[in-house]
Amino acid sequence: MGDLMARPSARPKLIKAALTVVEERGITALTLDAVAEQAGVTKRGLIYHFPSKHALLTGIHEDLAARIEQELLDATGREPEGASLVERTRGYVRASLNSPTNVEMRLIMEAANEPEWMAPWLRVYRRWFPEEEQPVEDLDDLSFRCLIARMAADGTWGYESTLPAPLTQAARARMLTGILALIDS
Repeated sequence: MGDLMARPSARPKLIKAALTVVEERGITALTLDAVAEQAGVTKRGLIYHFPSKHALLTGIHEDLAARIEQELLDATGREPEGASLVERTRGYVRASLNSPTNVEMRLIMEAANEPEWMAPWLRVYRRWFPEEEQPVEDLDDLSFRCLIARMAADGTWGYESTLPAPLTQAARARMLTGILALIDS
């Protein structure tokens, strides 16, 4: 055996290229040819990692969900199994108000129509909020307020996507304070 080292996967570079294509040209411009060109690889090289546009989108959703989970870990300061519902919700609100770009928002919205794309998002959400398997009407008061806080944080994505410019840091801080107050009320 020589000193051959495994080459790092090209997948992260390809996903980054795909996100750039969507950001610059829109989701309808996302083709294997466009991503290969953006990444500076042959289409054959792209197909080795992602044999179809569907597989590429699945990879994008897996990558984005993993990033969101890391942001949840960073914002919460611990694994979800060791954090209370309030701590997890506070982390979720902080991560939600800090993280998604318009491109990520559009892709997340698209995931709702495809179970395979939605699977990584559901896996993360269920890990962080397993208690929400029960109907909303059965949630206790604290669980209900935590759900409302997460829904408000998610709603800022839609609100911001309709604005001519992103929210300022001061506006984000005010939104964060207001949403977190829902938990404490």
